Amino acid sequence: MKKDEILKKARAEQSDEMELAVRDRSAVWMAIAMVIVAGFFVCMRGEDEPIADLGATVCFSTAVCMIYRFIRLKKLYYLIMGIVLAAATVFLTVRFFQGH
Repeated sequence: MKKDEILKKARAEQSDEMELAVRDRSAVWMAIAMVIVAGFFVCMRGEDEPIADLGATVCFSTAVCMIYRFIRLKKLYYLIMGIVLAAATVFLTVRFFQGH
């Protein structure tokens, strides 16, 4: 292929690699921020107050991230982490509704 053909083909593609990289990086920062904020609120609660709601929230969002990565990258590690975190989400959600 000539330089002009390659350039024309690249411009015809709708996906921008920089945009995808920024989107992926922002998801990482969002997850880190969510864990930090959830940790802060856990520390601010009293000793006898339940924390299952925050745990379920963090586990659910991280599970979604891991399952998405598995679908895109086909790495077994992401599938296992997604399943473990989804199970933790179910467990913590049940605990939340039980009042623990």
